[in-house]
Amino acid sequence: MAEGRSFIKWAGGKTRYSAQLVALAPPFTGCYWEPFMGSAAVFFELRPAKAVLSDANPELVACFRAVAADPEAVMTRLDALPNTPAQFAAVRAQDPASLDTAARAARVIYLNKTAFRGLWRVNRRGRFNVPYGAYDRPYYNRDTLLAASAALAGVDIRVCDFADPLREAAAGDWVFLDPPYLPEGGFADFKRYTPGQFHDDDHERLAAAMRDASSRGVLLTMTNSDTDATRRIYHDFQATRMATRRDINLRAAARASSDLVLTNY
Repeated sequence: MAEGRSFIKWAGGKTRYSAQLVALAPPFTGCYWEPFMGSAAVFFELRPAKAVLSDANPELVACFRAVAADPEAVMTRLDALPNTPAQFAAVRAQDPASLDTAARAARVIYLNKTAFRGLWRVNRRGRFNVPYGAYDRPYYNRDTLLAASAALAGVDIRVCDFADPLREAAAGDWVFLDPPYLPEGGFADFKRYTPGQFHDDDHERLAAAMRDASSRGVLLTMTNSDTDATRRIYHDFQATRMATRRDINLRAAARASSDLVLTNY
């Protein structure tokens, strides 16, 4: 089976760097937490014995829960969706609340695979507004989806603000944080994953929550943009550079860059 891989590709996700980030993991003895779940790439690479995955995006969480519970039903729904501009427009316009569990998850995966550059972007009313991408590629790999379902068995998957897991995490737990990045221009200005968006004051709030968790013995790792603002806001944590590549940037010359990896260990 295709273990160690997510079934979706999320903008800003860490699939390409998951092994590198897992290698940086502290020797934690408790629970693994990922409050900005996205594609959960680090979780799938790590395969921890106990984990809590969470995100503020309710559609993403609903998708993960459905894949965990009944991957066959999700694949059946995906198989019924043709990759055409008309079908894309129809799926994009659906009200997720009107769909059953499998159809709601299939909608997320379908839009993730067919929307322009795989972006998930919503307006302030929560409506998905990314255009059609015209990509000729499968919606899923069966082995990958089934392996993801097996990995998610028994995992606590929640819709919540990042502050909740940071408040709940205990000494000896490891929390990996991959929030929407502080702006550095181009792709990094993208923060519209949820209607509420994510702003500089949210980063200040995140830094405060991290300091509180750190004081209780929680082990923390965060990735963010390599900017002066990042170093200022998260000045209490050790910062190292990690070479990265920005596929979401349309200009090839601008894709080479670096992230900051911030830790308290």
